[in-house]
Formats: sequence, structure tokens, C-alpha cells
Amino acid sequence: MDKAALEKTLGMLASGSDTDIVMALKAVEGLLAEEGITVAAAVQYAIDHADDVRKTCMPRAVSVAAAPDATPEKDVVSVSGMPECRVAAPGCIEIVVSGEGAGTQIELTGESAAAAQEVADHLKDAMVAAVINKSRFKLKLVDIKNGRGEVEETILQAEYDRDGMTPVKVWSNVRGEVAGLATVLRRAVKDTVPDLVA
Repeated sequence: MDKAALEKTLGMLASGSDTDIVMALKAVEGLLAEEGITVAAAVQYAIDHADDVRKTCMPRAVSVAAAPDATPEKDVVSVSGMPECRVAAPGCIEIVVSGEGAGTQIELTGESAAAAQEVADHLKDAMVAAVINKSRFKLKLVDIKNGRGEVEETILQAEYDRDGMTPVKVWSNVRGEVAGLATVLRRAVKDTVPDLVA
């Protein structure tokens, strides 16, 4: 995550929207995890060293508005709210953008229907990562093969335009099941948040 994206994420912690705050906390948790640090340990350290934190951190106020955006205008990812993905009914998930009312419902089939909560949670993570990092993504299939070259499972993952971003796994299963899910999710993401689609 670059400096501008980090500042935007930290700025979201002061948002009046619970959704923005939760998404920002998840992003911070992920950043800390990359360094082998838990959120609890980071907060405890800040409390234990409050004087040092005040001296070194407080003068540098986070300003989302002041963060320069070097992305060319045509490539700017513009979403009016934070995307959500939730289970709307058994075997059915819904993609919504906060503040935009009704979303797009997706009827899942086969084994993905039984894994609706997992699919919803992981797709939400993929979309939030795209918004926070201002990067479009594609949902791609990746085959995992054994030593004999046989496909053992297929992963559906979000792959981002921005260099250095780790793909986000949405779901895995046998190829036919995953390919079917990919088809309906690609269409739903394009219909709901077209600015996130690469």
C-alpha cells in the first residue's frame, strides 16, 4: 500500500460511517499482519509508550484531501461508497455500495451456494482492497496441479492492476464449480461497481 492509500485508509477511521471504519480497520490489520504484528499488540505498544507516540506521531496529521493522486484521470477508480457483499438469502449473495440503495443479487449454484458466506466475505475483501488501493481487478481462475500435472483444484482470485498487490482468493473447488461462480461474479461486479473492473 502506498503512502496516499495508507493516508486515505487512516482517514477512514475518523469517518462517520461504521462500514468505512470497519473496512479501514481490516486494512490496518492486514498491513500489521504482513509485519507479524497483531492489532492488539500495536495498540498495547502505543498505550505503553504513549509519550513517545505523542512526540513522534501527533505532529504529522493525516490529511486525505492533501494526498496527491498521481493516477491519470482516465485510470482513477471512483466509487461513491465502500462496496459490501453479504448473504441475502440461502445460496444468494448481494453486492451493494454503501449509500446507493439496492444492490445486485447473485443466485449461487452447486457447491458455491453452500459456501455463500465464504464467497461473500472474500469477494468483499477483494473489492475493498481495490477501493483502498485505487486499483482495478479481474477475477481469474488459477489451476493447482499435482506432480503429474493433473488439476487438483481451481482457485478464483482477484488480480489487481497495481504492481505489488497480492491476489485475493475468493473461492476454490473443482474447475467446473469455480468457473461457473466466476461467470456470475464477473457479471455482478461489472453491473454494480464497473469502475473496479479491469
